Amino acid sequence: MRSDPIILTTINARYGHTAFGLRWLWSNLGALREQAAIREFHLGQPPLVIAESLLAGAPRLIGFGVYIWNIGPITQVVKTIRSVRPDVALILGGPEAGYEYERSDLFSAADYLIRGEGEGAFAGLAQAILDGRRPPEKVIAAEAPDLAQLVLPYDAYTEEDIAHRTIFVEASRGCPFQCEFCLSALDAHVREFPLGPFLSAIERLVERGARRLRFVDRTFNLREERVETILAFFRERWRDGMQLHLEILPERLTERTIDQMAWFPPAGLHLEVGVQSFNLDTLDAVSRPQDLDRMEGNLRRLRSETGAFLHADLIAGLPGESWDSFGEGFDRLLALRPHEIQVGVLKRLKGTPIGRHVPTYAMVFADHPPYEVLQTGLLGFSDMQRLKRFARYFGLYYNSGNFPTAIELLWRTHPSPFHAFMAFSDVLWSRTGRTHELSLARLSRELHHFLVHMKADGADAVAAAIERDFHRLPGRKDKLHLSERPDS
Repeated sequence: MRSDPIILTTINARYGHTAFGLRWLWSNLGALREQAAIREFHLGQPPLVIAESLLAGAPRLIGFGVYIWNIGPITQVVKTIRSVRPDVALILGGPEAGYEYERSDLFSAADYLIRGEGEGAFAGLAQAILDGRRPPEKVIAAEAPDLAQLVLPYDAYTEEDIAHRTIFVEASRGCPFQCEFCLSALDAHVREFPLGPFLSAIERLVERGARRLRFVDRTFNLREERVETILAFFRERWRDGMQLHLEILPERLTERTIDQMAWFPPAGLHLEVGVQSFNLDTLDAVSRPQDLDRMEGNLRRLRSETGAFLHADLIAGLPGESWDSFGEGFDRLLALRPHEIQVGVLKRLKGTPIGRHVPTYAMVFADHPPYEVLQTGLLGFSDMQRLKRFARYFGLYYNSGNFPTAIELLWRTHPSPFHAFMAFSDVLWSRTGRTHELSLARLSRELHHFLVHMKADGADAVAAAIERDFHRLPGRKDKLHLSERPDS
């Protein structure tokens, strides 16, 4: 194996993801870049195996990207390396490492922690360590770099990355809004990369075969002129199989931008819309101004006038959100018919100001990742557990797109879609006792059982709808045996 004095590493949530932050650090190492390597792992790999692999290259220092999904296994890796190779300098960075770290096992086992955007700070620290000049301070506060002076990281994507993995890109950093559940609340400044060099780098990616690009900008459509320039750039270079993933604020969309979006082929644009709540008091409590009427109007236009794939986020457990208000918000969002609704549970990310609401709203958060709210003064522990199961099952039945016909029958079983799916969720949990490892056949039989029991339609019509959904994609030869008890 090649020997690299500097290793940049992290544990991704899955193989198909790429570590964008590591590519930024590597690209801005200057003369040290030839001595550095990026080593990525995923959650399916054991921490001891990861530690062994990292040490096989005889590194002198290792930089770790720490996130909410990997802090547990990375802590094990760091503690293992500290035990067997105390001479290796261990450096932490990333959002999960930079806040509330003082009493953590991870911080105790590491040599250094870089807080903030680390492109410049990491390069300086690495050079000092290799020169035998280890700084005495353990925590290094990185200054925000001048984006125009950074070396862009897009040439660091390999051919394998381009062929098989998500390619992350960013045209700006920061967010002008201060939603208290988001780390962006700590920095309300937006900085933009110069468009000329950025688009030139993206053009090289497209020429190399990149087809699925995910913008990580907090609000892609913040400035109309930049949006128009970027969309026009992709329109001129569009290839079959391309997809752009953009996080947008729908109430800021203009008619011209929507018209531009209408040009792209079906599912060419994947738009992530952070609705979060329809409760105005809740939105005010978490410092999230939102024009709900304009948001709804623009989502309807996107749904009817463009082929964009719409993914909308709704958060359960926000301050002041009750069972009834959350249900009403869910129904209001579903009426807009986004292709996916991601029902998430509020998390108290380290460093975010959401924790200030704990005494006022009697909020209790888990003290381990992902730090989800366990209960509030308006939603008890059992309520939150039911909503978590609701979210999982909704993904399996609605977001999957596997039940387009039968799901319409489900909405008829109760006065509102929220109450209909919650009733089904409760029954599904009572009959299966699980939220994972449910086959499509089992899901089909459970939905059939519920719809027949609720008399959603005639038994023959229900069975026909389930069968049609199950066999709508080619290659499914299984027999559903809908008359049998779905116990397997």
